Amino acid sequence: MHVFDAATNSDTREKFALELRNLAETAGAVVVGELSQVISQQNPATMIGAGKVDDLASLVEQQQAELVIFGCDLTGSQVRNIEEVCPARVIDRTQLILDIFASRANSFEGKAQVKLAQLSYLLPRLVGRGKEMSRLGGGIGTRGPGETKLESDRRKIRKEISDLRRVLHKEGVRRQELRRRRSGQGVYSVGLVGYTNAGKTTLLSQLAKRYGEKPLAQGQNRLFDTLDLSSRRIVFSGRTFVFTDTVGFLRELPHHLIDAFRATLEEAVDADVLVHVVDASSQTAAFEMQTVYRVLEEELHVKAPIVTFLNEKVDAADGKQEVSPDLLIDQKAFKMVRGSALANDAIERLLDAVDEVIGRKMAMHLYVPHDRSDVVADAYRLGMIEQVFEQDDFLLMDLLVDQREAAHFLPFTQIPDSHEEHPM
Repeated sequence: MHVFDAATNSDTREKFALELRNLAETAGAVVVGELSQVISQQNPATMIGAGKVDDLASLVEQQQAELVIFGCDLTGSQVRNIEEVCPARVIDRTQLILDIFASRANSFEGKAQVKLAQLSYLLPRLVGRGKEMSRLGGGIGTRGPGETKLESDRRKIRKEISDLRRVLHKEGVRRQELRRRRSGQGVYSVGLVGYTNAGKTTLLSQLAKRYGEKPLAQGQNRLFDTLDLSSRRIVFSGRTFVFTDTVGFLRELPHHLIDAFRATLEEAVDADVLVHVVDASSQTAAFEMQTVYRVLEEELHVKAPIVTFLNEKVDAADGKQEVSPDLLIDQKAFKMVRGSALANDAIERLLDAVDEVIGRKMAMHLYVPHDRSDVVADAYRLGMIEQVFEQDDFLLMDLLVDQREAAHFLPFTQIPDSHEEHPM
C-alpha cells in the first residue's frame, strides 16, 4: 500500500513505489497487487481513508494475499483497525526493513543491534498488535524477539533495551580505542558508505583481493547485504589504509536503526576519508546520492572529506554504460572516480584519489594560550609550524597539518575575547 503526501510529485512517487517493491521482494515476498493513495492529511484511525481501506480489503480477498505492506509508518492502533477490515496481516515499512535486517545479521553485535532496533520500535506499539502477535514464527515481519517478550510488561522490555545499549556502547568504546591506536601507528581509516546495494561489499572484496592481507567474500546483488562490520587492511603507495564497509543507507532510514547501529556507523564515518559508492546503473542514482548525503550530514554529522566512486556495474548493462550527466558533478566530493568495482584500473584510480585527499594539508591560524604548552607541542609533533608571533596572553601560530588532525586544533582557531589580532 503506497501512501503519498500531496506535495510529492509523480516521479518521486514512482521512485518510492519501486523502492517498496524492491524491499518486499528482498524480504522474500511475492507482490501480487498494489494500491496507492495521495493524502493531504492522514486518518488517525487507519492512515488512509475509509473507502480506500475497503478497496484494500477487496484487493486482498481477490488476490488471496496474506500480507499487506504499507510504505509509511503506522501506529499500533492503525494496524489493529486496518486488520479488522482486511483479512491479512498488516506491517509498515519500518517493520519490513527490520525484518530484512534480522535475516542478514550474523555476528553477535549485528544481532544485538537489530534486536535493539526491534524492541525500540515495538515498545510503543505493544497495544493492539492483533494478528501479528498471533502469527509469530513464520512469514515476513515475524522475525522479532518473540511473543513472550513482547507480551511481558514494559519495564522488562525497557531493561532489555538498556542492557543492549550498554553492551553496544562497550563495543563502540573498544572500536574507538582501536581507531586511536591505528591512527597513532600511521594507519589511515577509510569508510565505505552509500545507498544499499550500491556495490560497497564488492568494492571492498576487490580491494582486499589486490592490495589486502586476506580475501573477502564478494557481495551479492541484494539489498542490505552487509550488516556486520567488515574491515580490511590495504597497502598502497607507501601508505597503510583500513577500509571499513557499513550497512547501506536508505530513504528515511528509521531512527531506531540509526540509533541502534550508531556505534557501528561511527567506525566508518569517523574516518580520515569517506568513499561514497554510487550505483551508476540505478535509475534513481541521483536521488540515492542525495539520501546518503542527508544521512551523513543531518543524522551522523560527518566532517570527513569524501571521494565519490561511480560504480558501473558490469552485470547491469551490456557494453559501455551510459551515466546520467547529473551524476558526473558532485560538489560535496573532493574527487570523483568512475569505473567498475571489478576493474583493476578503476580500483587503482580510486586509491590514487584517496591517497591524494589524505595527502592534502590544511592551513590553520591558531590562538594558543601560554598555559597550553601541550597544544604547542602537538602542533610541532603533528604538523608544520610556518610562523609564530607571541602576544601577551597567547601565541599566534600558522600551522599546516593533515586534515585528519585538524579537528584537534579547532578549539584554538578563534581569537580570545578582548584581544585584537596581531598584524601578520
